[in-house]
Amino acid sequence: MQRAEIEARVRGGDHVEGADLAGVELSGAVLAGGILERVSFAGARLAGASFKETLLHECDLTGADLTGADLTRATFHKCALTGASLRGARMVKAKLLSSSLAGADFDGARMALAVLEHVDLTGARLTTVNLDRAAILSAKLDRTSFAGARLAQTTVLDADFTTADLTGARFELAVLVGSKLAGRDLSGLALGGSQLTGCDLKGCNFAGADLAQVGFKGADLTGANLEGARLATALFVEAKLVGAVLRDAQAPQALFVGADLSGADCSGANLDQAIFSKATCRGTLFRGAGLTYADFSHADVSEAVFLGATLFRARFHSTKETGTIFGTRALALGDDELLAEAERWRPSH
Repeated sequence: MQRAEIEARVRGGDHVEGADLAGVELSGAVLAGGILERVSFAGARLAGASFKETLLHECDLTGADLTGADLTRATFHKCALTGASLRGARMVKAKLLSSSLAGADFDGARMALAVLEHVDLTGARLTTVNLDRAAILSAKLDRTSFAGARLAQTTVLDADFTTADLTGARFELAVLVGSKLAGRDLSGLALGGSQLTGCDLKGCNFAGADLAQVGFKGADLTGANLEGARLATALFVEAKLVGAVLRDAQAPQALFVGADLSGADCSGANLDQAIFSKATCRGTLFRGAGLTYADFSHADVSEAVFLGATLFRARFHSTKETGTIFGTRALALGDDELLAEAERWRPSH
């Protein structure tokens, strides 16, 4: 099949199945709105072609040149785009589903609101790509490059970023759920207002990072380095911070409700008005920390060290304090008997 025939069939609304266009010159071809099934475009030259709102099922685009192509709202289902070039392609609201994109080059592509689900992006280049409000779901990201990519309000589910290149990537207000970044140096990564819910962040380096309002609910930050990080109003609800380093961190009004900070080092940190309700702080170091108006209600601070800490109006209501070391707690608040009585109340029937 040649260019004129496939354009005519697509224009006429035909369902094109099993056609062989491997290696064919199709630059600028208009295939918008087509339904293409098991069509081979392997090695085809499709630069500037239009696949706008086209459905491609089990098509082979291995090594195809789609530079600058219009793939707006196109759907690729179970397709092979291994080694394909999609540099500068327009892919707004495109859907790439259960497809192989290994080694593909998306440099500079516009992929806002795109969906990439169960795709293989091994070795793919998404450098300087705009992925605003896109969704990356259960994708394989082995050695994938996101260098300079923009992921504002992007949703990422169950992704493994441990070998991905994140140099200069920006994750403003992004949502990462159940993703793995363990052991990564993320100190220079822009994460403004993002949510890293349930993520594996063990041993990550966030030293000096700006993490204001970032959410770490249920995340594993065991052994992570947050020294000097800016954590104002950050959320660590039910997070695991065992052995983490938060020395000199700026975390006023941060929430550590139900978090485990056993053995963590919070020396010199600004934790004014932070909430540690029901947190586990066994053996945690709070030496010289600012804890004005902090709330440790129902927390376990056994063997924690508060020497030199500022505890003005800090609340220690119903806390476990076995072996806890205080300097002075004269300005701190202890058990609230009326509150304790209310907490013990149970209906009589």
